[in-house]
Amino acid sequence: MSNQIWWNLTRASANIATVLILGTILWGVLLTTRILKPNDRPAWLRDLHTWMGGLALAFTVIHMVTLIADSYITFDVIDVLVPFASSWRPIPVTLGVLGFYILAAVQITSLFMKKLDRKTWHRIHMLSYVQFIIVIVHTLSAGSDVGTRLFTGFTMAVAMLGAAVYGIRLVAGRSVDRRKKERGLADT
Repeated sequence: MSNQIWWNLTRASANIATVLILGTILWGVLLTTRILKPNDRPAWLRDLHTWMGGLALAFTVIHMVTLIADSYITFDVIDVLVPFASSWRPIPVTLGVLGFYILAAVQITSLFMKKLDRKTWHRIHMLSYVQFIIVIVHTLSAGSDVGTRLFTGFTMAVAMLGAAVYGIRLVAGRSVDRRKKERGLADT
């Protein structure tokens, strides 16, 4: 069991990060669209959205560190930080690296949101949807569990929930965007 602890931590942290990314996007959509109004609390939604995004980044870093610590497949710092540096499944690993950088960019720019141009911040933040797709493709093509029914089913369920959240954003977001434009507050 102790020989597999790093690999198990790698797998667990990846799954947790994926669910947290989905949750972060969901809470962002709930905050943006206000579809739960008048029962929602925007400050609470924003705090939870920010907290989950930070946790998603932390669990992604744990995923990367435990990959380096594990000896099943030899990864080094370059492999997990530089696209196409890994000789093991280079395209899926590169997707993971790109997903990490997008997640980090979204989180870092969110910390400096008030100092950035609103349009710039919004465009970077919208990369979250692209990042989610990248993470799902990475998940379905990179790990040792790829192809097992339980793992594939779990990942597909997360992907379908993500598609549903995106659908909510598209449908409910149109009316929100229209109202913002009418008030002259649109940022896109």
